[in-house]
Amino acid sequence: MMNIAIKKNMPLMIKYIVLLSVLVLFFLPIFSLIIVSLKSESQIFDYNSGLFPTKLKWSNYLVALTYIDYFRYLYNTLAMTALFTIGCTFSSAMAGYAFARYRIWENELIFNIVLASIMVPYVITIIPFYLSIKDLGLNDNYLLWLIKGLAGAPFMIYFYRQFFMTIPMSFEESAKIDGASHWQIFFRIMLPLVKSGTVITAMFSFLFSWQDYLMPALFLSDKKQSLAYKLASAYVDIQQNQLYGPLMAGTVFYILVPIILFIIFKRQIMSGMLEGGVKG
Repeated sequence: MMNIAIKKNMPLMIKYIVLLSVLVLFFLPIFSLIIVSLKSESQIFDYNSGLFPTKLKWSNYLVALTYIDYFRYLYNTLAMTALFTIGCTFSSAMAGYAFARYRIWENELIFNIVLASIMVPYVITIIPFYLSIKDLGLNDNYLLWLIKGLAGAPFMIYFYRQFFMTIPMSFEESAKIDGASHWQIFFRIMLPLVKSGTVITAMFSFLFSWQDYLMPALFLSDKKQSLAYKLASAYVDIQQNQLYGPLMAGTVFYILVPIILFIIFKRQIMSGMLEGGVKG
C-alpha cells in the first residue's frame, strides 16, 4: 500500500522538488548578499573562514547609512522615479486606449512600429537622446525623467491595449449618450476599470527607473545623483579600495523599497497578472 501511495504521489513530489530547487536558486544571490553584508572586510576575502561569518558585523548597516548621505540620495531616487512613473503610466494608458479603440489602418501601422521598437536596445538610443537633452538644456534636471516618461514605453502601451480591448464598447456608448466627453470617458470610466493593470504598469515603470544607472550617470551632478549610482561608486576607502561589507548592507536597504511596494500592492499585482493571463 505504501509503495502504491508513493507511486501515486510521485509526480507531485517531483513537482515540489523542482519548485523548491528553483526557489533556492532564485534566493541564492539575496542570501549571499545578506551573508556578505554581515562580514568584516578581512572575512570576506578569507576563503578559509567558511560561508557564514564568525561574528556578525551589524555595524556595516550603520556605516552604509552614514558613509554617504544615504537618505539624500534615496530622496533623489524617489523623486526622479516618481516623475518617470507618473509620466510613463499616464502616457502609456492614453496610447493604449487609442490603439484599442480607434480602428483605422494608420493605427495598426503605428502600433506595429511601437511594438517593433521593443527590439531596439536602450543603449543604442542613449547617444541621440543625450545630444537632444544637451541642446534643450535639461541636464541636471529631474524634469528630464518626466519628459522621458511621457514618451511612454512600448510594453506598457501593449499591456494597456490588451486590457482596454477586453472592455465592451457599450460602456463608452452609454457614457456618450449621457453627454460624457472623451476625457471624462477615459478618466472616469476606462481607467478605473483597468485599475489592476495600472498598478502593474506603475510597478514596472518604477522598477525600470529605480534600477537605472546610465541616465543619472550621464545627466546628473553629484548632489542630485541617484542611489544606484552612489552605491556603485561611493563605498571606497582612502586608497580607493571597495568596502564590500557596507556596500552589501547599503544594497540590502536599496532592494527593500521595491519589496515593500510589492507587499503593499501584492493583491492588485496578482489580480492584474491573472486578468491579463485569462484575457490575453
